[in-house]
Amino acid sequence: MIQSNILLRYPSLRTFFNLRTNIAALSFVSCSIPLFLMGHVTMGIAFSLGSISCGFADTSSVTKYRIYDFLIALPLFFCISLGIEVVFPHSLLFVGSLAIVSFALFMLAVLTPRLGAIGFAAILLAIYAMLLHLDGRSVWLVPLWLTGGAMWYIFWQVLAIFFLPNQESKDILSDLYQVLAKKLMLHDQGFVLATDKNQLFIKSAQFRSQIATLSHTLEYRIHQQFCCGEDNAKLQDIYRFLKIAERINEQTRLMYFTSTPLLKQYNPQWLENIHYANQQISQYLAQVSVNNVHHLTLPEIDFKTLRQYQVAEEAQDEAITAHSFINKLDIIYLLLQELKNKATTIAITPQIVSKPIVLTWKWQDIVSKLVSQMTLKSSYFRHALRGTLSLTTGLIVVRSLNLDFGFWTLMTSLLILRPNLSMTWTRLLQRLTGTVCGLIMVGGLLHFQVSTDILPFVFCIAAVLFFHTSARHYGFAVFFVTLFVFAGFSLNGQGDNIMLPRLDNTVLGVFIPLIFVFILTPGWQKKSFPTQLSTTIKGYTDYLISFHLYLANKDPQHIEKLQRHFQDCVVYDTNLFDHWMGYLGEPQRNSQTSEHILLCSRSSNIILRILTQLNENKDKITLNNQIEAEIKSATHSLIQLQQLLQQTLNHTELFKHISKQEQLIYQSFTYIEDEIYRLDNNQLITLLAKEITLFLNAIDHQAQK
Repeated sequence: MIQSNILLRYPSLRTFFNLRTNIAALSFVSCSIPLFLMGHVTMGIAFSLGSISCGFADTSSVTKYRIYDFLIALPLFFCISLGIEVVFPHSLLFVGSLAIVSFALFMLAVLTPRLGAIGFAAILLAIYAMLLHLDGRSVWLVPLWLTGGAMWYIFWQVLAIFFLPNQESKDILSDLYQVLAKKLMLHDQGFVLATDKNQLFIKSAQFRSQIATLSHTLEYRIHQQFCCGEDNAKLQDIYRFLKIAERINEQTRLMYFTSTPLLKQYNPQWLENIHYANQQISQYLAQVSVNNVHHLTLPEIDFKTLRQYQVAEEAQDEAITAHSFINKLDIIYLLLQELKNKATTIAITPQIVSKPIVLTWKWQDIVSKLVSQMTLKSSYFRHALRGTLSLTTGLIVVRSLNLDFGFWTLMTSLLILRPNLSMTWTRLLQRLTGTVCGLIMVGGLLHFQVSTDILPFVFCIAAVLFFHTSARHYGFAVFFVTLFVFAGFSLNGQGDNIMLPRLDNTVLGVFIPLIFVFILTPGWQKKSFPTQLSTTIKGYTDYLISFHLYLANKDPQHIEKLQRHFQDCVVYDTNLFDHWMGYLGEPQRNSQTSEHILLCSRSSNIILRILTQLNENKDKITLNNQIEAEIKSATHSLIQLQQLLQQTLNHTELFKHISKQEQLIYQSFTYIEDEIYRLDNNQLITLLAKEITLFLNAIDHQAQK
């Protein structure tokens, strides 16, 4: 019990307990320490940086495409680093070539996402080559060392592919089950705590967003492997686990529960028993992986006793929600039992399998694709332009002011730059915080004069921790990379001189890209919110139309289309909440606007929860005149709502009209949240129509004139 609680609370510990593969960290350590011990410090640093760059370039899940990527990356890395060595002494040529080459490398993302990753890694490697440049050294040495580090990474990756096939997919699956466990425990809070429904929705939606990201990433990887013929029993098993995880996630969407004072007064033991059962299931979920599920002991839970518990007569109405929670928990328990079944072959519908994005080698197609994106309307072009301007501006400032270790400015700019202002601002704050905290630690190490015998281990440990935190907590990753930089320069005899330059260059490096993001269409979340809301409403409309067709025909061929529309609804609702999270990440935000976006997100989620309940019970619903009328009414209201949103894409007008009905909307969905569990399918459809009509009236400013 203690171990599972620790693993659930601190999921990053599973990385070490399960010996999760991290090839970049392994190749980094295995090449750094031997070279340091032999006295080849600069060479060891270069090999390490080459490994890091190759890790960024390695994004494919399909073995043969991975090999293609490596064959492209190695000569590109060598040529880019060699070019840096050649143009380094010539400032004008250096700036001009950096602008042209970096823009071209950024634009590789237009051709395929994998080439985009290789382009980013090549730019990063170019900056590493700038950091390692030394006048008088042969121009071939640094390119050879950096490329050698990349080859060392590839060697370890080949070993991992051979001895630990599908390990990355297993890691993502483990992360997915951990987040599901957290979400399930969150919905359990209503049994023991007074819960703020707004905060419960926010925390739950954050977990939903993580689950969606992990689920889509894993499904994409598996589909690509299936398409390329990499089908095997273990991959089938991973896919089966993924499908069960998605069904568990769907059940948790219907498990919002807040115990009433009556239930707490008359049946506290019953609530405690339900809470304990939920905790046991959550702890089991947090430990699930493909490798260990057959060795894990599923907790024994007597759901029959939980359902038959004698509820006080005064609390009978309130007990309906608790019984609904027990039913969903029972379904999750049955799904967990399915995990222990032996893997069976799963057929994947061809229509939903996206083929790998493969580069066409027809030059006319490549040129046409690139030219079509040469406009500010293209997100690829905007990002490439921002990146190029940030790097060239940074290089001009560094060269003009002759800054010590100035190329950190370029590296910082590259790593914090993101497609919009919200993401860049969040990254900026994390970079500054991580750097300052890291420099405080560096000051302590300098004060105590750490032995040079220990520095190689500090260098490697900091690098490993950087790899393990970079994808989850960028601020922590920056903290560790600051220690890594200090140890590396200390081994080179320059450790005492890096504190102020590191801080100065970080501050300069974070504000240069921020300026260009502000100038080049920052992508304000509040301005694009009406469009995202319209897309979400369109998704609900398409689902209800398919739902009506299915009820009218009960034809199995409609099930696939209906399920596809339902999954679209889930994605759109998650995107709507992510829009709110993005707004919170912007430097200038208004609390009232934030409340309005959150209000729309909660209303959307209420609609989705009703649709989820209906979708689960679709086989039990019989179409009659009343249900048909309610579905048509809801569909008509949704179409009207979408038309209004398309006419009112001015965010100021939208939020102004929502604010007039804010209190009414809150009262409505508070009532609906409490009533969802008490209603049958027919009443749910009626309730859905009412909720949509109410929200329509809230923003229908034309009707209010």
